[in-house]
Amino acid sequence: MSYPLHWLQATFPSRSRAVELLQPELEKGVITKHDFELATGFLPGGHRHWPTIYGVGATGVTLGYGYSVARPRWSHTKLTWGSGAATLIGMVFGRVRQVLAHRQFTETLENPAGFIEALRNVDRRLGGDGQLGFTLARIRKDAARIDTATSGSSQDHGPEMVSEENWKKSWPHSNAPDAASPQATQPKNRWEEIRAANARSAGYVSSWDTIRQRHERNGLPNSTSSPSNDPPSSGMDDRAAEQAKFDAILEAERRRGQ
Repeated sequence: MSYPLHWLQATFPSRSRAVELLQPELEKGVITKHDFELATGFLPGGHRHWPTIYGVGATGVTLGYGYSVARPRWSHTKLTWGSGAATLIGMVFGRVRQVLAHRQFTETLENPAGFIEALRNVDRRLGGDGQLGFTLARIRKDAARIDTATSGSSQDHGPEMVSEENWKKSWPHSNAPDAASPQATQPKNRWEEIRAANARSAGYVSSWDTIRQRHERNGLPNSTSSPSNDPPSSGMDDRAAEQAKFDAILEAERRRGQ
């Protein structure tokens, strides 16, 4: 059975009987003081009679309406069928309210597992086998939530739980530092760093490369120019001056990097 409603009503008919049966469980620490007070006040409560009360009430209202209010007055057959239907509806409504009250009671228990154990002990003392054959849905949900939290905590690791070796393995190959080439990570000087940056930049042409290429183009003989445009000696002097200026710039940059 999913919930021993009839057993509870038969076992705890009054508050004094409930206290008598549950007091030993409280003294042994099976149930808490909160659950003891809650059970002894709720189990023998008026909700035990709600199906009967609602059934009789619905029947009385139906008979009164059909006999005194309805015009024309209901026949004997109609009163019989109407009162019977009203009784059934009232009892079902009372039972639904009763079940909802017990559900609210179980949800307010402080220790539901201890309450179930106390009921089993009471059943044994009354001559039963203690196997009530039910478990509160709240207990099953709590157990499932504990299992889920336990399994999740054993699988999930925060950043502090990741080892250095696994962290290094997670690096992308292109971003991982190369231990075999310390010169790639630690340039000797500023000049080497500039050269390494230029080598890594694909398709990038630095200003020094532009000056060098322009200087080399200027050093090539111009086949389309006329021999009488500039004297050969003056052209050679200009190229020598530019070469000296370029070398001086490179040397100054190298010294500045050191």
